[in-house]
Amino acid sequence: MKSQTILAACLLLAFPFAVANAAPPADGKLHVILGGDHADPTIVRDGEDFYMTHSSYRTYPGLTIWHSTNLTDWKPISNALHQDVGTVWAPDLIKHDGLFYLYFPSSGKNYVVTAEDPHGPWSDPIELDVPGIDPGHIATPEGDRYLYMHNGNVVPLSRDGLKVTGDPEQKHRGWQYPADWEVECFCLESPKLIFRDGYYYMTAAQGGTAGPATSHMVTSARSRSLLGPWENSPHNPVVHTWSRNETYWSKGHGTIIDDADGNWYVVYHGYKKGALPHGRHTLIEAIEWTDDGWFKLKRDPKQEPKIIEHLNGPVSNDSFESSELGLQWQLTGAHALKSYQVGDGRFRFENPDDRMRTLQVISPEKNYDVRIELGERDPDVELGLSIWYSEARLAGVAVQGDRVIMRLNDSRRPFRGVRGDKIRFLRATLSNQTANLYVSEDGENWTKCSRTFELSGFDHNVLGSFSYLRPAIYADGTGNAEIRSFEYSPLD
Repeated sequence: MKSQTILAACLLLAFPFAVANAAPPADGKLHVILGGDHADPTIVRDGEDFYMTHSSYRTYPGLTIWHSTNLTDWKPISNALHQDVGTVWAPDLIKHDGLFYLYFPSSGKNYVVTAEDPHGPWSDPIELDVPGIDPGHIATPEGDRYLYMHNGNVVPLSRDGLKVTGDPEQKHRGWQYPADWEVECFCLESPKLIFRDGYYYMTAAQGGTAGPATSHMVTSARSRSLLGPWENSPHNPVVHTWSRNETYWSKGHGTIIDDADGNWYVVYHGYKKGALPHGRHTLIEAIEWTDDGWFKLKRDPKQEPKIIEHLNGPVSNDSFESSELGLQWQLTGAHALKSYQVGDGRFRFENPDDRMRTLQVISPEKNYDVRIELGERDPDVELGLSIWYSEARLAGVAVQGDRVIMRLNDSRRPFRGVRGDKIRFLRATLSNQTANLYVSEDGENWTKCSRTFELSGFDHNVLGSFSYLRPAIYADGTGNAEIRSFEYSPLD
């Protein structure tokens, strides 16, 4: 017990914020429950269990489901999407009549998958005949079901929730914030709905999800009828970054949730100041209901609270012994789900064409050291390790035949003085958005690339695409290439 107390004290001294894995966050503090890019959170409670997922973009398997029993300690338990339907954006996870539904938009369409248990298996995606983004499900007490979309549009659903039965109608126009506010766009998005004490409550996002630090926000409206008219909350914006001096920027895209003890919370995302390339973290804090039936933060919304960081989603080393990829891994590239083999101590890219494929993880830390051991590879394949933003934006080191290559974006330069056919290990470090790359024959003695890469501009406001930096192993070119092991270590 004494050693645990000393360790806790050391952690508090070592980190700028408190670090904890503790009780539910009903304390007026701001809790960071998932670091790294976990944007557009959606959360549902089932008894004393909570389940959550996020946008998974163009990575597969997609829509990782996280589980918690206290809202602060989270573990991944399944992936809900195993078919490539395009770029997956903000989902809505709900439970209705004993079945879990996950609605999500992709490539101009909307889909739904279902499961009896969030651990899976999840159904194949069913396409819904409605355009738009950010679907939000709601059912009346009588069982009639609807799907709200961005811009306040709503469509009726069939009783089983798997089919759209009418045309979109705009029923809500959002909250008009002051004209002199610095935002990205009006952008009424992410309608998340509940029914409570005779009112339907819509929690929505406005202001744009990037742009200025003060752009994003969480707004609230309510109505006696699911189809409106909607009355905007006097406490809007419920969540907002009021100043560039705050620790988290562009806070928004909220969902409200209660626990089994009657406490209420809002879960949302935000960029950390000075670390925009790291993506949007998932945040949670307590809310309370007023006597006249509105909800607001349990603290002064214009005073930044104490921030508690929770050490969830750690990246694990992998020797690829299992025949199934661990839940920390995502794939990118054409036919990614059919372009690999794993097990017996190897991960193998099987590229039928010359398009890039990647194997990547979401790092909860912004500073880390990554090392991989290479296996057999065809001479035409460029097999590398990178700090990755997109196929066109990355810093990496690779081998191809007897060559070693330093890569920045689409520029390739030779790494002179070493032979690719001798190199067995690659290493990349990211520290304060600065990347260094290394090669080794034995995994003990490392040769550093002559160039250090500055990646602080690799964020959405500069490059678009709502992407973020993360470690990625890649294969570029036609043929097969193997990885034997993966090692990850956080850096201070």
